[in-house]
Amino acid sequence: MNVDAIVEIAVRTQCTHVHPGYGFLSESPALASALAQLSPPITFIGPSPDTLRLAGDKTHSRDLATSLNVQVAPGTRVTVSEEVCAFAARHGVGYPIMIKALDGGGGRGIRVVETASRVDEAFKRCLGESPSGKVFVEKALTGPGWKHIEIQIMGDGAGAVNHFWERECSVQRRFQKIVEVAPSRLPRPVLQPLIDASLKIAAHLKYKGLGTFEFLVNSSTYQWVFLEINPRVQVEHTITEEIMDLDLVQVQLLLFSSSASTNTLSSLFLDNPPPVPTSTAIQLRLTAENPENGFLLTPGIIRSSDLQWPAGRGVRIDTWLSSSAQPPSEWVVGTDFDSLLAKIIVRGHSFEEASRKGLRALREFKLAKDSKIKTNLRVLSGVLDHQDWKDGSIDTLWLERSLASVLDLSGKVIGGRAGLGTDGLDELLKQRASETSSTITTTPSPGGNALLQPGTLFHLTLSPTSSSVPATTSQEARKHTLTLTSIAHNAFPEKLSGVLQSTLSPSPLAFSLSQSTSAAVGGSGEGFELADPNDPQHVAAPLTGKIVDICPTLKLASQEQKEGDDGGRQRVKKGETLVVMSVMKMESVVVAPHDGIVERVGKGLKVGVILGEGMLVCVVRPLGASRL
Repeated sequence: MNVDAIVEIAVRTQCTHVHPGYGFLSESPALASALAQLSPPITFIGPSPDTLRLAGDKTHSRDLATSLNVQVAPGTRVTVSEEVCAFAARHGVGYPIMIKALDGGGGRGIRVVETASRVDEAFKRCLGESPSGKVFVEKALTGPGWKHIEIQIMGDGAGAVNHFWERECSVQRRFQKIVEVAPSRLPRPVLQPLIDASLKIAAHLKYKGLGTFEFLVNSSTYQWVFLEINPRVQVEHTITEEIMDLDLVQVQLLLFSSSASTNTLSSLFLDNPPPVPTSTAIQLRLTAENPENGFLLTPGIIRSSDLQWPAGRGVRIDTWLSSSAQPPSEWVVGTDFDSLLAKIIVRGHSFEEASRKGLRALREFKLAKDSKIKTNLRVLSGVLDHQDWKDGSIDTLWLERSLASVLDLSGKVIGGRAGLGTDGLDELLKQRASETSSTITTTPSPGGNALLQPGTLFHLTLSPTSSSVPATTSQEARKHTLTLTSIAHNAFPEKLSGVLQSTLSPSPLAFSLSQSTSAAVGGSGEGFELADPNDPQHVAAPLTGKIVDICPTLKLASQEQKEGDDGGRQRVKKGETLVVMSVMKMESVVVAPHDGIVERVGKGLKVGVILGEGMLVCVVRPLGASRL
């Protein structure tokens, strides 16, 4: 992400080209310009700095499209939330509207606003997720019928441009794509205007390299609008490669080579319109998120022995959890960047065959039961088995409306053979048997059940960890004995429940121990304190993330604590923002649960720290409640 560091490495290693992939700097005019100004210059494998500047500002892209008679949704740049409300109040606009970061991407910096009362908060969050701190507003075209279609474009910089058909990317959550398919099942006459518009814009720009031109299309009315240009190779380029039988990254590298025999579309025999695809490819994004808990990120450790990947004809796995040399024993899933673990890509002769193959691949994927990482595997399988997916009635907000039914279906699919039916299972087994399988050697995942029997005896010692606290009788180490009288459920460490007797209580205690779906990465948590889930005055972090902002009220309360003040003077209102947490560059707010007085602020709370799920943010005493 550091332009100067990349340039220094490029010069020191005497490289001739820099390929930015689909990382943050892939759309950076600063990097492209810096490389071009070197002597000798180093080739940036991507569009020109001018094209990157235009594509990086969504309002400039919209203006160019309008000048070329390409349809866009009503919209305008805004600098304050009042301008957003004024835009929505214009005749013919109304709500819902969409606030977008000018330089957002991957679902970041986008909020749909249904009412004027929600504008201010959405505006702040979009600003916080925009690297440039600039946003614009447009009419939201969402809901039943609206699909997300993108056209894959390639140009040679000399004016020649071509397309490699389209991808449909309507299965999204918070405008982050999860499942993509190529080609779309919309009628060709509906898709052709989008292809024509993309070629018109690309030719005008004398586009060079790979690019994706994105649109919204209503599958009922066939109305469509241009959204934006992504001037780089896309994460989902894989499915275009599968249906085209073409290595897009290889072609892009050849276009930027120093050999005149390979640096035009004509010399690569890619200047003619491609034939209509005869196969279907689907990409499934496997992420470290818990769909049953609001798709919260689940950071932690993945061991190489935890994983078993699917394989076979027409199955491709793109993942960073691998190495061509000696694989590391473990990988860290952190909180700063994308939650993507792997892309599972499947190809079939038809949409139906590709969907069946996708379900089979998801069933073959295994992650050890004792892993703290939770994935969206159930969502992926539920989507592919859903009737709406089979019928083609998916839209950009469909997953958010249908999550419950998607998760319900997934239990039948991932759990085994249920949900397929006898005929479907037989067909799938025949298909699997006919595939030419490759072999992946894996270490079997360890079982989740630890050997714990009723009657097992434990010795427990509890003592303070801080040596700076003067020892007292109550703070000295205390020893306890526990015995498991009975075990109701043993899937330790994920879950353990039963009845225990101990010196902690004179009576037997029923207990249920569940492993959290989130884990703080990069620290032991000793600098923080846990919120009491039984105390409604305790405000806890709902997820693990980095604190990027603390409200003035908490800052004042924290300062009072440092000065030895008992506190109790700072008031908050129900719904007021207390802290803002960033997870994968997307911001989430923690709000006050009720009107009250900030009794105290949680230990270690400050901007820049990673706060773990369940850690104490603050204690808010309801107005009128006793402090005793």
